[in-house]
Amino acid sequence: MKNTTTLLYPVGRAALGVLFFVSGLLKIGGYAGVAGYMSSMGLPFATVLLAGVIALEVGGGLLLITGWQSRWAALALALFLIPTTLVFHAFWAADAAHYQDQLTNFLKNLSIFGGMLLLVERGFAKTAATLK
Repeated sequence: MKNTTTLLYPVGRAALGVLFFVSGLLKIGGYAGVAGYMSSMGLPFATVLLAGVIALEVGGGLLLITGWQSRWAALALALFLIPTTLVFHAFWAADAAHYQDQLTNFLKNLSIFGGMLLLVERGFAKTAATLK
């Protein structure tokens, strides 16, 4: 079982990282459109915020993929997911035509948030085991 766990953890971590890395790259290509969407959702300074989002997603994604400082990257991405999910996937405020899509995206982000928390916990558990 040890060999399976040794393989599955970095593969799972990298899979979560690819999600953020690709999302950040796509935001670069559609910068004006994404910034406009963020503004339409009531976010101030959307072009500045978007630069930070891109840095977090691309940088955090790369850290998860490579495994370097992945615990801190996972924590930063988990914290990022909280306002992102609440602002952009507020299914409780969606009209009937968009309710199911927003609920699905909210639950997807909630699941990714859970994955990030597991990466954070695993990182702390590994550190604690090393200190024993």
